[in-house]
Amino acid sequence: MSRNEHPQNLPGRVLRSSSRAGIGGGAILIGLALFLLFKGMGPGGTGSSGSGIGPESEKSLITAKGTENPLEKAVAAPDEVKGGLTDDEKKSLSGDVFTVLIDEKNFLMELSGDLDPVYRETPLPRVIELAKLAKGDSNGIRVRILRRESARASAEFDLIDGLHKAGVSKDSTIMPADFVP
Repeated sequence: MSRNEHPQNLPGRVLRSSSRAGIGGGAILIGLALFLLFKGMGPGGTGSSGSGIGPESEKSLITAKGTENPLEKAVAAPDEVKGGLTDDEKKSLSGDVFTVLIDEKNFLMELSGDLDPVYRETPLPRVIELAKLAKGDSNGIRVRILRRESARASAEFDLIDGLHKAGVSKDSTIMPADFVP
């Protein structure tokens, strides 16, 4: 064999095998980046899957932007008062319309009285009880249902079904088409 034949084939083989390795490595990196992005660790993510609302932050106040205020954790603890309503529940019922925010599968009642709305996580049965106590505005609207983009359809259905079973008609609820940030 002459030396002139092998040098032409060798660079071609090296180039082909390194291209395949580069494509495979690139695919792995893209897959890893997508996994981290959807898991919540990407830009603007929470660092954990979900919205950051769980048992450890259950008693903290959450603003409309979804950020917690750690200074108000002690204030947010429910203190039972006469009549069976907490101070937060009285705040949320002080207006004519009771506002509920659905975030993933969590229900948050709006505490009125602030310029920037503040929401507090509340279990579904309690949300339904509070909705029955709402006064209603001049149009007969008693409950306003807000949703974040992360709201689950099953949570929305559970809330509407529970309200209907409790005697709160569909005509007395309103759900804007826009999402809350």
